[in-house]
Amino acid sequence: MGILLPLLTLVLVTLSTSDAETPLPVEISNHWSGGFQGKFCVPVVKELTSWKADLTFDQKLSSLEVWTAEIAESKPGGKEFVLINKPWNAVEHVGDQICVTFLGHGDGDISPKATVIIEGMDVSIPPTLKPGSTGVTDSTGPSQTGPIPATGPYKVFNDWPERTRVEGEFQFPAGTGINGWEVNITFAESVTSMEIAFADVLNKSADGKVWTVVNKMDKGLYDAGSTVKMRFFAKYTGTKAPDGMAYLTNLGVDSQVLPALLNTGCTKYNYDDVIRKSILFYEAQRSGKLPDNNRISWRGDSGLQDGSDVGVDLTGGWYDAGDHVKFGLPMAYSTAILGYGLLQWRDAYAESGQLDWMYDTIKWPLDYFLKAHTKPEELYVQVGDAGADHGFWGRPEDMKMSRPAYKVDATQPGSDVAHETSAAFAIGYMIYKDKDPAYAAKLKEHATQLYDFGMKYKARYTDSVSAASGFYSSSNMTDELCWASLWMYQMTNDSKYLTEAEKWFQPGPAWGMSWDDTQAPNQVLLYQFTKKDIYKQAVEETFTYWMPGGTIKYTPKGLAWRLQWGSLRYASNMALVALMAAEAGINPEKYRAWAMSQIHYALGDTGFSYVIGFGDKYPLRPHHRSASCPWSPAPCSPNTVHRPQPSVHTLYGALVGGPDASDQYKDTRENYINNEVATDYNAAFQGAVVGLRSLILRKIHPEQVAGTAKCNFSK
Repeated sequence: MGILLPLLTLVLVTLSTSDAETPLPVEISNHWSGGFQGKFCVPVVKELTSWKADLTFDQKLSSLEVWTAEIAESKPGGKEFVLINKPWNAVEHVGDQICVTFLGHGDGDISPKATVIIEGMDVSIPPTLKPGSTGVTDSTGPSQTGPIPATGPYKVFNDWPERTRVEGEFQFPAGTGINGWEVNITFAESVTSMEIAFADVLNKSADGKVWTVVNKMDKGLYDAGSTVKMRFFAKYTGTKAPDGMAYLTNLGVDSQVLPALLNTGCTKYNYDDVIRKSILFYEAQRSGKLPDNNRISWRGDSGLQDGSDVGVDLTGGWYDAGDHVKFGLPMAYSTAILGYGLLQWRDAYAESGQLDWMYDTIKWPLDYFLKAHTKPEELYVQVGDAGADHGFWGRPEDMKMSRPAYKVDATQPGSDVAHETSAAFAIGYMIYKDKDPAYAAKLKEHATQLYDFGMKYKARYTDSVSAASGFYSSSNMTDELCWASLWMYQMTNDSKYLTEAEKWFQPGPAWGMSWDDTQAPNQVLLYQFTKKDIYKQAVEETFTYWMPGGTIKYTPKGLAWRLQWGSLRYASNMALVALMAAEAGINPEKYRAWAMSQIHYALGDTGFSYVIGFGDKYPLRPHHRSASCPWSPAPCSPNTVHRPQPSVHTLYGALVGGPDASDQYKDTRENYINNEVATDYNAAFQGAVVGLRSLILRKIHPEQVAGTAKCNFSK
């Protein structure tokens, strides 16, 4: 049988003009009785986080079909249409193109003229770059080119006119690997039903001519060079099988990449780019209703019923790691550590162009904690059952399981989590006291209430909340009692808090720093606030323990290796503490050089970057559910965790767990020991990178001291 018409690539003629948003003519081709087809590609000359196209025809259309955009508005008269981006093509960078293919329908042999504009963007004006951008895209992003339309003839295997039923097959060449797909089908005549073994029907038009189908679970995976064969049975209304055409969109690729930033610090590694990407990782971990300035196009609103089981709004916050549980203790720790770095090195955030984004990053979990602290002596410390959560591999937007909320209170206390959250509030107060005094005052009130609650009822929270004990079990509360007291002292300047902090001082070398152990930064802060030799001695003992020649063993390539699970976490955490100790005047050159060596190991000194999306070689298969999933509406298969294909989306800025004691590392999604990501992994790592960036500003960075810093740019 004949096919309706093949899709052809159209040519966009670009006119040079000085008028803003001058319409660009689009050549229309391949028209037939009742329809025509077209495609426009508009060059992107400014950074976009979303876009809107005005498509105008000189003849009336009865309908318009579009696959790579949404029709937001069809204006009266049938000549003007407003198109908006799909989730996967919202973010566009200078040098990209916005390409949209469409089919139009009308009366007779319609062949209209058409023009298009992208609202707010004049393609005749030279490209507008973000500060620090080179205007080119990173070569480190996904190698595939994004969702790719494909067309193919529909082959008839059987046509039963007496039954008005046809068996046919569309074939689509897979030019790139496919991990999830959507097919849009247009028939010349009405079709009343479709049966497809490997796909589900998403929707159909009222006249039965236009159908949209998506692959079934585990039926969307095809290697590059193979052919997608979509066999179907259809019931039709005419006297013979209708002509038809189809269009496949590959939902298993994400072509979005970040523009490269200039290395204005003249360092071996681009700290500004690392800071930016680490912040983006925290944005990818957001739960709840996402803000209008959301930059992670593959993330949507999720966890909107969190807290409904207890009648409390517990939406927001961060998902902990590659899963979707919200654990209060590591979230509060991560917030406090990130804030610690911001308080110390605000200058570096400003210089990197990330200060405003960092304010947003810190505020997101603080807002959540304000909701979670429902009474002076009540704090919700977990949302989600880890067992049920870990049994689900998919997008957080698709969660259907029960997500119970757990709390500590006077009858089931938790000093550790209460004091870690108090510290986060106190640090938040100091960050916002000049920027937003009213918000800061609220944080101060909650910090004080939680501090008093934790002191009044001293207990480990995992003795009260067993649901957390198998995942974030607290070993003791001594460090948090000291940690919270120190931050209360800095917030209030009331000496009673410093006296309390000294009471909980832990002498001797610190095992390390983590969400469960703040002994090391406590030692630094105690010395910073009192200048007592006992605290300086404790800091020095800690780093004698940690530095080469001490107790901590080192990998052959130089990583201070504390534990197998999240090895880079511990090295990065202690790098931050070393930089803070140096700021307090303790062995500054020695500690800064050591901290740099540990951070540079993570950034690429071994020839491999452990920060996703940074450098030439980095992890492609992190243990992270959402990043591994195709674009919606394609289903996310539980088997994805076992597949060797790279993740669909680049989880920019995430620090993976790291190598084993021999510098060996396996980039597989199943490997949650070495290849998972977590909010607490990035917290001190980001802080340490910011600290190194601040040293550049003050011209005391180890590379500057050694004379090895070289600039490869001009301002």
